[in-house]
Amino acid sequence: MMNRFEELEYLADFIPDEGESIVVTRRHGELLCEPARTETQEAPVAEFDPAMYGRLVQSNERLNAVGSMPIFVCVTAWFWTCVATHLVTGLGWQAWYLDVGFALMAAMACHTWIRRRQARLFRSEIRPVLARIAYERGVDQFAMMGAMRQRPELRTLLDDMARWID
Repeated sequence: MMNRFEELEYLADFIPDEGESIVVTRRHGELLCEPARTETQEAPVAEFDPAMYGRLVQSNERLNAVGSMPIFVCVTAWFWTCVATHLVTGLGWQAWYLDVGFALMAAMACHTWIRRRQARLFRSEIRPVLARIAYERGVDQFAMMGAMRQRPELRTLLDDMARWID
């Protein structure tokens, strides 16, 4: 064990530069120097308090749910388009490439339809709620996005948040 003067010399070696802080504590008879932790605005977001996390999960699920109807409609339309094309033209299985072409067009139409529905829902209902939550907790939207990036289950909501430009 060191005497007090040796401990002060030890501390002098660890004094930080100007503007930085350290916390000196004694544990088990020894001095420990640790950087001082300051509270940041990101702390409430990184931990996701239950109410905020619940709102984010609900918003994400609502965005995911708007895709079910466009998928059903596009798959059904693709099927009947293929059936009608083969019946009207009299082509058999040798024209399978037409079905693939129709599937690609249906997939693109479905994706566009889903994105538009998600954007409309986000803009009209979800965005105002998230803005209010961020304001109440004093959190920046970019801090919220950074915390959401660590949660893969919130991916759909994060995609729309990335397009949220004020």
